[in-house]
Amino acid sequence: MKRISLFTAFVLCFNFSLLLKAQDDTALSSDGVRINFEKRGTGEPLIVFVHGWANSKIIWDFQMEYFSKKYTAASIDLAGFGKSGNNRNNWTIDSFSNDVIAVIDKINSSKVVLVGFSMGTMVVSEVANKIPDKVIGVVLVEGMHDIEKETTPEMASQLENVMMDLVENLDNEKLVKGGFYKYNQEETFNRILAMLEGNPKIGWRESLKSSVAWNNNKRVETLKNIKVPITIINVDNRPTNTDAIKKHIPEAEVKIITDSGHTVMWDKTDEFNKILNETISEFLNNQD
Repeated sequence: MKRISLFTAFVLCFNFSLLLKAQDDTALSSDGVRINFEKRGTGEPLIVFVHGWANSKIIWDFQMEYFSKKYTAASIDLAGFGKSGNNRNNWTIDSFSNDVIAVIDKINSSKVVLVGFSMGTMVVSEVANKIPDKVIGVVLVEGMHDIEKETTPEMASQLENVMMDLVENLDNEKLVKGGFYKYNQEETFNRILAMLEGNPKIGWRESLKSSVAWNNNKRVETLKNIKVPITIINVDNRPTNTDAIKKHIPEAEVKIITDSGHTVMWDKTDEFNKILNETISEFLNNQD
């Protein structure tokens, strides 16, 4: 009988360990769209990472590596982004929240921490109210600077055009000038190129419209209805209206990271991971 070599055995074991470390999978959202996600780790709670507009799950790669060592971590491609399907008619924050719930149901976890970035802060806020029996804490990253501010139709139209131009005519200088990132610019720009490569951008303009509508009409009430601890992590490149946050959600904790661009999980990875790790520990202690 042919014997397997020691090297071959090592390669097989190494590849098997990689499979255990990171698993790409899909879940079916409520409207039939296939949602791609990655799952790593085995501990509790499940940390669910939700990206922002024009991003994909790879924006959380550094966090997936870090937090899966202790917890189960899952990063999601919302419909229309990354490797997920785009056969959707209603590009609403509500629909995106159902994408996240489909993944949580697929993983079958009953103890969840939701982490949303930018547009993802709206999505996870909706999720927290839809499955309150499973969520133990919500982290809103760079999406809740002034929860009372409304966007006029004129401002909304301008925002749509500016954002669509940014992704259709990618330029490092424009992104840096717009405050999206500050450090490791070439590396960061290449990550953004990878996130956007080959994506037909179906539903992207509609997603922007839905984000503005949610902020204007649903943001405050949705946040007020969340029954679990909320931590808001913002950077200081624009002001955070802490008074408005405390007025509507007095128990929320606000944490500010200085000298960073919008993509704080890339610009200040170590500091961000430390603050998020402390926040998760606070959520768990709150359970005791």
